[in-house]
Amino acid sequence: MHRSARAVALGAAVFVAVEGRWSRHPLVPLRLFRLRAITVGNLAMLLVGVCLMPMWYFLSLYMQQGLGLSALATGLGFLPHTAITVAVGALLAPRLMNRMPARTLLATGCLIAAAGFWWQSRIDVTDTYLTAILGPAIAIAVGGGLLNTPLTTLVTSGITRDDAGAASGLMNTTKQVGGALGLAALLTVAGGGATGMGLTADPVGLTAGFSVAFTTMAGLLAVVAVLAAALPAPGGHDPAAQ
Repeated sequence: MHRSARAVALGAAVFVAVEGRWSRHPLVPLRLFRLRAITVGNLAMLLVGVCLMPMWYFLSLYMQQGLGLSALATGLGFLPHTAITVAVGALLAPRLMNRMPARTLLATGCLIAAAGFWWQSRIDVTDTYLTAILGPAIAIAVGGGLLNTPLTTLVTSGITRDDAGAASGLMNTTKQVGGALGLAALLTVAGGGATGMGLTADPVGLTAGFSVAFTTMAGLLAVVAVLAAALPAPGGHDPAAQ
């Protein structure tokens, strides 16, 4: 973990040096980071990726090892997560964006998802799918569906047409990097309460470790809800852009 962190830090330093000093046509112009929408927005996107992407890994192991479900049943168990997230994100979130500020909707979605992760952290090996997964899944999916649209809007707000591609690419990359780094970090956090983290792990220890991971996810999404207030409103003036 320490070597990976050093490698990431070194790679980031080299990338910044190349983009800022030697590249005539930088892939990511560093001047973009003077914009609050870019700096704060991508930090929020990173934390969202840390929570929402590793969730699939942890729940897969919990459903198979903690609840004893088959691989097929585990896959079907994710249907509520997927269906509700898509429905809320495609149908409800755009309508709410016309009725309330994007920052408010982002914070609301983060807090609902955070509540879902806290609920998910109450898992136990004596639970069933209905008592341990379905309820938290609804809250996490509703919150995740609500937060994605306003966050994307806020991260790309105030960006010129010439920089739109770079800003969009940076946003998507940030989320993917957040998922990868988040999984590594959360595995370390969860490992403190688990006897091994693979499919042969002790179910009781595994469940205890995952409970810590889900609690951490809840806390990080609460942080994103606070960060929402620091994002500029769509179409608003960002003094840092000058």
